[in-house]
Amino acid sequence: MTNNRMWLIAWAGLVAAGVVNGETLVQRNPTVVPHDDAYYKAQVGDTELIFTENNKAFAEHAAGVEQHLQPAYQASFGYRMDSPLYVGLISDNNQIANGFSTQYPHNRQINYVGGAAAVDYFSTTSWLDVLLFHETAHNYQVNAKDNRVSSTLHKVLGNGSLMTPFFPAIVPNAFESSFMLEGNAVLNESRHGNGGRLYSGRFDALVNAQARAGYLQPERVYNQTLYFPYGESSYVLGGHYQYFLAENYGLDATNRYFKMRSRYWYLPFVTNAPLREAIGNNFDNSFADWAREQEQQASLAVVSEGEPLLTSRHFTALNSDDEEIFFLASPEDVRAPFHVVLNRQSGEVQKQRSTYRAGELIRHDGETWSVASAYSTPWRIYQGLYSESAYLNDDTRGQIIQGYTAAGEPVYFDVASSYDQPQLYVGDTFYAKVNSGVEVKGEDLYYFVQDGATRTLFRNRTPLYQYQGYYGVIADVDSRGRVLFVANSEQGSTLYRVAAEGGAVSRVLAEDDIVGARLLDDDQVLAVAIQADHYGYYLKPLQPQLAVPVERTLFWDTAEGAADNLTVQTEPQALSMDRRYHSWTAMRYSATDLSVGLYVEEDDENTPQDETDSHTLYNVNVRFADPLEQNEFSLFAYRDEDLTKLAGVGYNNSQFFLIGGVKQYWVQDDQLDREVPPEKARDHGLSAELRLPMLQSGYWYSELAGTWYQDYHLDEREPLAGVWRLNRTTRFGNSFLPNKHFGIAGYGVDDRDDSTWGGTLSLMTDLPAEFYLGARGQFSRSDAAINQFGRRGVELDELQDFIANDPSRIVIPALDGTYYAEQAMFGEASVSKVINLPWYSFRSPVSLRREALHLRYRRYDLDFGPVELELNQAIVGLDAELLLFHRAPLRFAFEYAYTDDDTITSENSFQLVTSVGF
Repeated sequence: MTNNRMWLIAWAGLVAAGVVNGETLVQRNPTVVPHDDAYYKAQVGDTELIFTENNKAFAEHAAGVEQHLQPAYQASFGYRMDSPLYVGLISDNNQIANGFSTQYPHNRQINYVGGAAAVDYFSTTSWLDVLLFHETAHNYQVNAKDNRVSSTLHKVLGNGSLMTPFFPAIVPNAFESSFMLEGNAVLNESRHGNGGRLYSGRFDALVNAQARAGYLQPERVYNQTLYFPYGESSYVLGGHYQYFLAENYGLDATNRYFKMRSRYWYLPFVTNAPLREAIGNNFDNSFADWAREQEQQASLAVVSEGEPLLTSRHFTALNSDDEEIFFLASPEDVRAPFHVVLNRQSGEVQKQRSTYRAGELIRHDGETWSVASAYSTPWRIYQGLYSESAYLNDDTRGQIIQGYTAAGEPVYFDVASSYDQPQLYVGDTFYAKVNSGVEVKGEDLYYFVQDGATRTLFRNRTPLYQYQGYYGVIADVDSRGRVLFVANSEQGSTLYRVAAEGGAVSRVLAEDDIVGARLLDDDQVLAVAIQADHYGYYLKPLQPQLAVPVERTLFWDTAEGAADNLTVQTEPQALSMDRRYHSWTAMRYSATDLSVGLYVEEDDENTPQDETDSHTLYNVNVRFADPLEQNEFSLFAYRDEDLTKLAGVGYNNSQFFLIGGVKQYWVQDDQLDREVPPEKARDHGLSAELRLPMLQSGYWYSELAGTWYQDYHLDEREPLAGVWRLNRTTRFGNSFLPNKHFGIAGYGVDDRDDSTWGGTLSLMTDLPAEFYLGARGQFSRSDAAINQFGRRGVELDELQDFIANDPSRIVIPALDGTYYAEQAMFGEASVSKVINLPWYSFRSPVSLRREALHLRYRRYDLDFGPVELELNQAIVGLDAELLLFHRAPLRFAFEYAYTDDDTITSENSFQLVTSVGF
């Protein structure tokens, strides 16, 4: 579950002045797939539920929760949200084990159906409830505007953005660290009688490992670092820190920190003052107290020692058959994972690079698949079994496979019906509602069922053992029918075994850092230990001793704490289907983005001496959108670097297979007569784009796109372009560049009866030690009579122009001006090397995550008709990945280019290129 998308829009306002001409007209919908099921809506207090007919029962459950949830959070966070909350229960065409909260385009949360795939991760009973509890906490954290400036601006600009020399934050808490946001949401997800990640021994063990290594440092946890365990750190470490605050200073005081923080609109990175106002202690001291307590606790844990068999930066469940244990492991986190196979008899390990999507590996009928979620077409995201090339096994569409019986029957969770709790099927027959992954041994099924705080282990329909707690993961079953499972120990997480009959339980490993295991035989296991920098895989002998899982009790697990138990309190609320959700009529005023910049012209002898060289640029965008982001209407006005003022309207639709956008503009004041030679603008024009995704399966993607643009610089220029693209890209973990990439495109452009055609090719591969090799090329040819002033021919420019989006344009860094050729082609070879020298700061809102050096050689062959020109260009550059505001990556490259011919280019040039990555 993530909260990052709401922050993206806040940052977008800061860079808007630089990207006025850097947007495509339409993007694929980031919320729901095209041609999704019909949605309906229902009002519950300050909440509007958006749901499908198939999800009506789940919406009624959510309606019952919302009746109590919003008043409870309103009291705890200390304020009432300033806008309605839209809660989307998204259809099972979007099978994703995730959800998100955002203030853009409205105050909303989007909850997806695929949580049964992560049933062993969250330590909760109900997936839907944990989404509601967690994501609503985010809405209350970030919607807060407890100051006159932000609340007044919000009434005018909505949740938009404002960029001036002094910028007041309209949504002040959008700048908050994920450590605080996600940590607090984990705190709140865990306090309603539904379990939660604070009950998980796995996360206790992770906190212990980080504490023992001395990693509980503000600069390390407050930033979104590239240290293990990556983004998971915000949830795990942040959740435990927030629990420390709530236990020592009170839950409501801890939650009201976000209200206090929102008062600091003029300094959106402050931590000490608002926390002191909320709980009576500042961040520095409370964090040090928490770290010291965790280090003391960690010193009591027994940890795995010695050299592990192998390590991995990510954990996926182990699986086995009669002869082998098999799983995925990623030792580097920047390359494709290994498919690891361990022979159960010899202990021999084999590993081979693979392109499986992350998930448990399943073997069936001689083939190996991974349990994953992905696009299987451009219009549907399904969970199921995926091949190594990431193709969906159609027989498993919408099924989270747990295994196969001896008779070959699939055992699986049905995704569509598992929004609340996993619904277990064997073949076509419903079997049981369960609360853990299922181990299939022959015809026997082993699983846990949750009833309140009681967790019961079953073999088929027979209970074997029960204990108090929410955390318990089936590990394996030995030849005598004894079940091994991972559960809480006093200091973390360890491995237990329960007898086949009688329910006798023993602890079989002494370590407190065990999060997974698989038997080699009845007396030895491959155990996975969570450690400070990775997961370690160890061969360990079983050492049984009498012990039972430790009940993890939190301070609200009392009679007084039962008042917050919304799981017990709520009853479903009946909803009607009489209000259809139409995205056009659901559009509401969303926000106004306003940015102001300063443009300084170089001295030009052709301009009057008394003309100022400094000019104010602005960009205003007023947006109307629906909560599912299927449609958006906008009003815009801006002054560009030509000093021309434009205004207009825009509309884009991403609801259907064919997505499209259009902008109509009017030129209010053109300054093109200042150009050399002077230009005459048209009074108004239109820009339109259509995109049709055709293929999205495996790692392949293909689409057709068409653009039409009326250029205001030259009133007769109206290029119409068509493009076909095909690419295959794999990128794993935190790889700096794609690990493997192949891309090809073909295009044609028609302008004033001139035809231009051509194509592009791009390749990339990774090497050990974070080296990357790349190659790309482009060819464009026009049948136009070349005319530089009439802008006819293949356009050559220094920068890409995404609004006009002429695919035949060839970009030449260091080019002096814009030129038009009869034919142009270029080729490039590149090598990049990542250098990991991070510098993270807690006090500063800017940190450095990593760097890379790159070398490029480019050759250009340009045919201007009577003149041909060959250019050779050598480029050396330094890439740096900054971390802004503790959470948003910003990449920039500083390049020096040497060109061996200065006829139309500078021989020596420098360029700074920036891009924001999310």
